[in-house]
Amino acid sequence: MPFIHLDIPQLVQIIGYPGIITAIFLESGVFFGFFLPGGSLLFTSGVLAGTGIFNPWILIPLVIAAAIAGDNVGYWFGAKVGRSLFKREDSRFFKKKHLEQTQEFFRKYGKATIILGRFVPIVRTFAPILAGVGSMEYRLFFFYNALGGVIWAGGITLVGYFLGSIVPHAEKYLLPIVLVIIISSLIPLVFEWWRRHKPIRECPRAVIFDLDNTLAESFKVPTPATAHALTQLLAKVPVAVMSGATFERIDQYLLSALHSDAKLSNLYLFPDTASRAYTYKDGSWHMEYNKAFSKEEFDTVVSTLEDGIKQTRICEGTQQYGERILARENQVTLAAIGIDASAELKASWDPDRRKRNKLRRFLKKRLRHFDVRVSGRTAIDITHKGVDKALGVKWLAEHLDILPTDMLFVGDDLGRGGNDAMVIPTGIHTREVSGPTETAKVLEELLTLCKVESEC
Repeated sequence: MPFIHLDIPQLVQIIGYPGIITAIFLESGVFFGFFLPGGSLLFTSGVLAGTGIFNPWILIPLVIAAAIAGDNVGYWFGAKVGRSLFKREDSRFFKKKHLEQTQEFFRKYGKATIILGRFVPIVRTFAPILAGVGSMEYRLFFFYNALGGVIWAGGITLVGYFLGSIVPHAEKYLLPIVLVIIISSLIPLVFEWWRRHKPIRECPRAVIFDLDNTLAESFKVPTPATAHALTQLLAKVPVAVMSGATFERIDQYLLSALHSDAKLSNLYLFPDTASRAYTYKDGSWHMEYNKAFSKEEFDTVVSTLEDGIKQTRICEGTQQYGERILARENQVTLAAIGIDASAELKASWDPDRRKRNKLRRFLKKRLRHFDVRVSGRTAIDITHKGVDKALGVKWLAEHLDILPTDMLFVGDDLGRGGNDAMVIPTGIHTREVSGPTETAKVLEELLTLCKVESEC
């Protein structure tokens, strides 16, 4: 039997209207449809409509409706069973990294992700699911969903239609054009990969790590391999840990995991979002500075936070797992669903930060002399104005008599608005990681570089 060759236009003609709208529907919000070529399919069908093969007055409304309906299914799927996705093991059609990638997109762009994510493969499939998981208000979601559906599905198809109408035999040029569309749509993914994996070219003169979801999962000790690598790195360069966690928690979960021979004199701790700094001298930890609240400031912050929780109702109907307001003399932290909530519950409670941003706006109007930051997966941190991780970077650089550009910061939340992002203006080199597994790989890179340079 002779080999039958089908080109792209023939294939799209064969699947027809039913195949096109099914593919767009599945890729728009059904998690196993992430691999479908939505953008290129829309453009190709638009070109064919321009040559008279499809009716544009039928095609364009159909693909818009399919895109909107797919996102709606994704939203309701996320609202009903989406939390279990964070516990699900990887399979052929599901990768947890796809959820993490979409969460990162949500952190950067907020609710606009529902529109912008349409143009990014994988993100456009998982964004409506995460919106449902995070209980994004449905009316707000539907508005952005419909607008995104019109811009993406209608816009790309319309561009293809006009090209097919104007350029003679436009279908002959489809393959190179589709390849350009595919490559263009992959650029954000490539950029994101590069930002996370850009090589460290030389051994930094100091390395700063975030703690939660970087060196270890929240309220968990680092893996033995990570603790061992961190111990080895301490023997080569100064290392700092900056976190919203208290000194006591860093001691319990991190210091206890280090080897007994770890060079603690090379370790610097910046708990409570760098509102304190500790160094190790003569066998014990010494506080170098402490940006504490006055009694009046402390009472104002706590009472305003309690009022904000009631007024914004962001915790209403949410089960509480342990203490919710962590009030310390130099930082007040909201752990919205409680400090004892599981990692899966924390990850799924507010993935787009919509709830906490609502409370943050309330607090910023009333706490003008304080910094209010969305942090981690369920937290809001409140400190004195200007007291943040950038302060810790500057202090450490001055203490070590080096420049911030000589140091490296490793954290999981360096995107726009992230709780690690404030270090970027200091000039420090940064490396964003998706979690402790990726941090372990960064540690391996650093040990290799620092070993080679120390031997030279």
